[in-house]
Amino acid sequence: MNESVEQQVDGSLEVAPGVHRFGSERVNWYVVETDGRLLVVDAGLPAHWDQLVEWLVLRGYVLDDIAALVLTHGDPDHIGFAERLRATAGVPVLVHEADAGLVRGTDGGQSAGDLVSMVADAWRPPVLKLYVELWRAGGSSIPPVESVETFEDGDVLDVPGQPRVIHVPGHSPGTCALFLPDRDILLCGDALATIDLRTGRADGPQLMAMFNDDRAQALESLAELETLGTVVLLPGHGGQWRGEMSAAVRLARERDDTS
Repeated sequence: MNESVEQQVDGSLEVAPGVHRFGSERVNWYVVETDGRLLVVDAGLPAHWDQLVEWLVLRGYVLDDIAALVLTHGDPDHIGFAERLRATAGVPVLVHEADAGLVRGTDGGQSAGDLVSMVADAWRPPVLKLYVELWRAGGSSIPPVESVETFEDGDVLDVPGQPRVIHVPGHSPGTCALFLPDRDILLCGDALATIDLRTGRADGPQLMAMFNDDRAQALESLAELETLGTVVLLPGHGGQWRGEMSAAVRLARERDDTS
């Protein structure tokens, strides 16, 4: 089942009640509204800062209404404007402890496997478009976050929406999904995508086609998600998907078997 509940709301795409998607066709980040307080999930790319500021104005918010920024993992296209938000408004930045070094810039950068994948797939038109987008939006010079707070698997974060952390390593060591059980929302970061960035096909739940630190582990980690029931799945890449997570995991496994 894949029922869209998306609608345009003040410059964002409302993908569920009180949950707004920003970014671009290929890179997503989100804002969760709860009783006048805001949670930002992931920080896209540096140029996406203007989207946040413009939306706040349109909705009657200010930067001080943002209680926290939670990162699903430490990849550059999720760190984006994180340091600017922290430095400008004092917003705490939270990430799983295993990716804290990536976010701070003290734990190296892209793996050798990532770099090989970037070169090997660069001939594909959708991949080339992605690289151009990343470059134009400041993806080549993302500042590290000077101060981060960390969380662990199973933590219920004291932030708007009170998401429960589900550690699903593989895409990166600290990749996590954030489950909002009272809204049946799963912000899955890059644990799952709904678009194949190599081909541009948006054909449902799947592992990331590129940039997985350990693809076998990423596939194994999906077991942590398959018992969550019916959710609105909000990935870091691709549109929303609604349905049983057991079906989403099955589709991702079947696709991986034939890829």
